[in-house]
Amino acid sequence: MPGALPRASGATGVAVLIGLALGLTPGSAQGAAPPHALLLHLLQEEVVDTREGGRILVRNPAPGRGGGPEEWRLVEELRLGEVDGAGPEVFGNVHDVAVDEKGHIYVLDYGSKEVRVFDREGRHLRNMARNGEGPGEFRYSEWGAGMRIIWQSPNRLWIGDRWQQLSFDSLGNELSRSGQAFGPGFRAAASMFDGEVLAQGRVVAADAAGFVYQEISVFAAESAEVSVNHTYGVRLPVFPEHPDPPRDSLLLDRRVTTSTRQPTQEGGGVLQVGGIIRSSVPRRVWGFGQGGTAWLADRAVHRFHEVTFSGDTVRTVELGNPPPPPPDDSDESKYRPRIADLEVSPEGWLWVRRHQEDLAEDPAWDLFDNCGLYRGEVSTSTRLGTPRHGSSEPDPMDLGPGGMVHGIARDALHVSYVLRLRLESATGARVFRETCSS
Repeated sequence: MPGALPRASGATGVAVLIGLALGLTPGSAQGAAPPHALLLHLLQEEVVDTREGGRILVRNPAPGRGGGPEEWRLVEELRLGEVDGAGPEVFGNVHDVAVDEKGHIYVLDYGSKEVRVFDREGRHLRNMARNGEGPGEFRYSEWGAGMRIIWQSPNRLWIGDRWQQLSFDSLGNELSRSGQAFGPGFRAAASMFDGEVLAQGRVVAADAAGFVYQEISVFAAESAEVSVNHTYGVRLPVFPEHPDPPRDSLLLDRRVTTSTRQPTQEGGGVLQVGGIIRSSVPRRVWGFGQGGTAWLADRAVHRFHEVTFSGDTVRTVELGNPPPPPPDDSDESKYRPRIADLEVSPEGWLWVRRHQEDLAEDPAWDLFDNCGLYRGEVSTSTRLGTPRHGSSEPDPMDLGPGGMVHGIARDALHVSYVLRLRLESATGARVFRETCSS
């Protein structure tokens, strides 16, 4: 079959490898009659093509000066945060935000080492997950690297970093606790990677069907100087109605680290040995949908692949006429990323954050609906989703239903604020799950 990928076998399962050029295996998809939004986009000369095996290819023309077929804006509805004082609205260093079905806002404040809960109007309700070793407490690491909070319907908040995962109900009662070995399902998933060592893992998404989506990093030493780190996406059940964990995973990214020792002779006959460590640049972005799929892309190319955890590519979306991604062994100094991040809304819309060379510029996103049709661009002057001080990764956002967005903004003094914004179209278009044409 053209485009088929090799599979890596492990002791207890099979890891589905996403090719370095993201040439993915075809799968299946279903469609129905075109909606009004599709008719709008057909005027823009999109091409929706069903390929061999059922994979859908959506080609969107390059946007014109107007930025796309629709004009969008982000309207600020709520701002939490104060510069001075001692109240709960004064944040130290916000790392993440999550929102439940009632609109309650959970703020992971690493500065105070706790999660603060506010209602929809911004009134403080309670604090939870304070720093500590006891029940209902979380052991915060020194730097807070990789910390996330994820809301899972109907009543579970995940909090974790790359070494531990806890979950709580909305009142702060502890529901589960685990270290690096994230229960039986986590250990089963980790055992899939034969010959590799589990380095770290964390929950990055969850759905109402009782599954969590994890990023698991494993590494293997090829020599004394070279090691290879693989990041996998794994879908795992956490509720009792899913007793048997799935054994499929997706390779999300591959990075090579080289270390070189350079002995130098110093005066007085003292020999010093210095080390230089180089790691290859991150080349992939990804996001997890609510329907058991992941979206993958090379950071240098506006080409996105929707992939199931059984390894089938059900949809490929292109913007403009993107060239093939550069090979991984190309000169990294010439690698030019165009994409900084990718997130998926509950309706299946893609928010593709553009790479910024100048972080002083307003962040901007390209928007694609769940059918893969380009809907336009949106930007904001609120500094939403920019990298925090000392980090290269943009702050995460919480994409809610109907175009609701919660995220973190930071001012010039790195003071943290929590924002709620509403995505709206100047033409009256709404964010909802479209009926797609096949």
